[in-house]
Amino acid sequence: EEKSSLITGVVVGRTEFVQENPEAISDFLDRYQESVEFVNSNTEEAAALVGQYDIVTEEVALKALPECNIVYIEGDEMKEQLSGYLAVLMEQNPESVGGELPGDDFYFRR
Repeated sequence: EEKSSLITGVVVGRTEFVQENPEAISDFLDRYQESVEFVNSNTEEAAALVGQYDIVTEEVALKALPECNIVYIEGDEMKEQLSGYLAVLMEQNPESVGGELPGDDFYFRR
C-alpha cells in the first residue's frame, strides 16, 4: 500500500543548479528544517515575525500556526509521501501532473 499525504508546500530546484551547488543546497535545507522547528517550538515569536513581514497579522498567525501542521520531510519519506500524492492526482486527472508520473530523478536526496 502506498503512503501519501496532502503535500501543500515543496522546494523546487533546477537540476543543473542543484548539481552545481550541493553545499549551498544542503545548507539551505538545513536552515529550512531549522525554520520549521523554530515555528513549531516558538509560536509567539514566529507569529510576531509573520506580522512584522505583513504575511498576515500577528493575531491571525498566532491562532493559525498551531493548526498548520508545518513539517519538514526529505529523503525516502518525502519520496514516498509525494509520489503517493502525485499518484492520487494522476488517477483523478492525468493533466494535473503533466500526463505521467515523474521518474526517480525528480526526487532529491542528499
